[in-house]
Amino acid sequence: MGQLFYGPTEQAIEVDDALLAHVQVVAFTKLRRNESFVMSWQRSEGPGRETVWVQPSIPLRFVCESEIPMDGRLLEELAQAAASLRGMDLSPNVAPALTAMEGGARRAA
Repeated sequence: MGQLFYGPTEQAIEVDDALLAHVQVVAFTKLRRNESFVMSWQRSEGPGRETVWVQPSIPLRFVCESEIPMDGRLLEELAQAAASLRGMDLSPNVAPALTAMEGGARRAA
């Protein structure tokens, strides 16, 4: 399980390593272009969701436990989601291409 730190807090958002590695690529690509986006996830404590506005001036740190091969389809899906009004959702039941990756169908981008 990887960790995502948003802003100056030391409270981590836990995200599957494979999903987090792909989110990192998409987020850094968008931020390098000075593009902000919405990112959401299910709360770890109790019901509900959290949503943040990601922009270049807010610290963002990714900690992954392992090296993950990139899946072009998942990168594309996350990039499209980040560009949408709803934003990028890190909830485990939302990332459709991740299911295929976990089944051993990983593809290099």
